[in-house]
Amino acid sequence: MELEQQDHRESRVDIGGIAKVIDAYKTSGYEVLIGNPDCLSTRLLKGTRLIEASFAISLSDIVVFQWIAGFAPWQRALVIGNSFGFSTLLIAGLCPACDVDAIDAEIEGSENVLGSQLTKEIARENFPSVRLTTGFSPQDLPKACRFDAYDFIFIDGLHSNEQLIADFRGISERREENSVVYLHDVGMAKMTLAWSTIKSQFLTGTDSAFDLNFTSSGSAIVISGNPELKRFMENCCRPLEECYYYFGAKHIGLRSALKIFIRTIRYSTPLGRILL
Repeated sequence: MELEQQDHRESRVDIGGIAKVIDAYKTSGYEVLIGNPDCLSTRLLKGTRLIEASFAISLSDIVVFQWIAGFAPWQRALVIGNSFGFSTLLIAGLCPACDVDAIDAEIEGSENVLGSQLTKEIARENFPSVRLTTGFSPQDLPKACRFDAYDFIFIDGLHSNEQLIADFRGISERREENSVVYLHDVGMAKMTLAWSTIKSQFLTGTDSAFDLNFTSSGSAIVISGNPELKRFMENCCRPLEECYYYFGAKHIGLRSALKIFIRTIRYSTPLGRILL
């Protein structure tokens, strides 16, 4: 019994890692604005000014990251699409013993380069196992990847069907036998065609695909091996086609959806800040 309790303690998610990431941004003079129902994704703030880099994962994605780390803690992670580094550093923080390789083309947002510099600065001081490479996926993956295979891969690059397919093709042979690939924004960015192609053409063996209908932007995952994580996801997930995520959700009604949409425009976009 004592041994079982010890094993359980050792497998718990390091919640302190999340606090470490947020505190590291604060120490560097920035504030992480974590997504909520009125602000779809996580943004970066400098004083009173939003940094013009692409958005990061929302609170709902963070929760799923915690679930995955609890069932299948990763040792080597690969991130495609770094933005200002929140996702990359969070992945490092959730599994402190892991190595994280990230790649970003630095083309989304006028301050994307600043985001890369900030990522490297915070990583150097707090997460030395993180390495960020400037480049394009999948063609520059060979120079970005220190390892042949990874047990956690996060894809959050250019949001198009063609690019999502190219990104998944690029990492398909870089997956460990027991691994998770997390595809961000599939539903919200209308990349369900790419998701269908991935499921029909790239999945083999012990691969299982899950639609994360409960996430803010309709993310999806591919789980290889990891039977306990699969069983858990089977009890949680519904198809993205049912649109149960965020303000497109059928179950909240048109009037409520419009109110949430207006609040999103008002509180999380430059136009909304002008109108306030």
